[in-house]
Amino acid sequence: MQIILVLVVGVATFLLFLLIFLIFGRPPGEDVRKRMEAYLAESQMAAKDYAPEDEPTPEEKAIDSGDTEGDWVKEMRGEKGASFGKKLLANVGTIITPKGLATRIAKNLAKADIPLKANEFVAIQFLSVVFPLIFGLVILQSIVFGVLFAVIGYFIPLIWIAIKKSKRVAAFNGQILDTLIMLANGMKAGYSFLQAMEMVAREAPPPMSSELKRVLKENSLGLNLEDCLNALNERVESEDWDLVTTVVLIQRQVGGNLAEILDKIGFTIRQRMKIKGDIQTKTAQAKVSGLLVGVLPFGIGIMIYLLNPEFIMSLFTFKRGGFRGWFVVVFGLFWEVIGMIVIMKIVDIEV
Repeated sequence: MQIILVLVVGVATFLLFLLIFLIFGRPPGEDVRKRMEAYLAESQMAAKDYAPEDEPTPEEKAIDSGDTEGDWVKEMRGEKGASFGKKLLANVGTIITPKGLATRIAKNLAKADIPLKANEFVAIQFLSVVFPLIFGLVILQSIVFGVLFAVIGYFIPLIWIAIKKSKRVAAFNGQILDTLIMLANGMKAGYSFLQAMEMVAREAPPPMSSELKRVLKENSLGLNLEDCLNALNERVESEDWDLVTTVVLIQRQVGGNLAEILDKIGFTIRQRMKIKGDIQTKTAQAKVSGLLVGVLPFGIGIMIYLLNPEFIMSLFTFKRGGFRGWFVVVFGLFWEVIGMIVIMKIVDIEV
């Protein structure tokens, strides 16, 4: 009981410190944001003064052409009048986010297309650990449940990122073939590669359109096209797009008919997708069998516990010398995991 009281007092003290920092502190980057807003306002006023009366302003041109700033640019500039929740997350994350870890978290958030900063995500993960921990310690008055809930709360945001990332990669891969056809047709019509990419960015649905717009924006800001394409390849982590990027970079060095090359790459990717579909169909039974074999011991254990609890609990209460019954449970779980990994490795065929 004393340990629970000490933990609750420590967590409450830390939350009080965060509340004081929230009231008297400012969100990170506020000074830079104000200077950037003043600079942008002065630049817009100067552009209006020097522009002829009959010539549209840069803002009107952007609105007419549909070339507005992407969400990632707005995120980098910051939004004026941030809400209380975002200010809370920003201040909490600033305190507990290591600088080296922030870059890696930001990359993962960009890959999952989650509109959060690194310190905001760390703050969410921290709160998802603290509140379940307090619930287990104060409400349930159990250190075991408190730690268990805290561990689950720690991994829930990470699982969320992994799911969002996998969905985004799947959606991106599903749009690659249409993108290659549009790029090839545009170049056959006389467009350059960048012009064809701009056309695809306007016509294609997200996430392809957003990623290509980001490549064009980075290139217009002075970054080499090769570096922009490599950065795109790192964000999407797609084997098919990696092939496209490699071909484009080689063609820019040695030359050749890029439209014809893109047509051939599209045919290659189409054949790979067909083979992958056949493999998934033929290995589906083995995957389901491995999943059932892995879940079966847990199902049988639950059924025996419902029918005869004393019989199954002997696995955890049995003692003889230095041997304990739960050794068997740990040994069985270890080999369950090994068996699942082996089955998944067997059915995971690379194309």
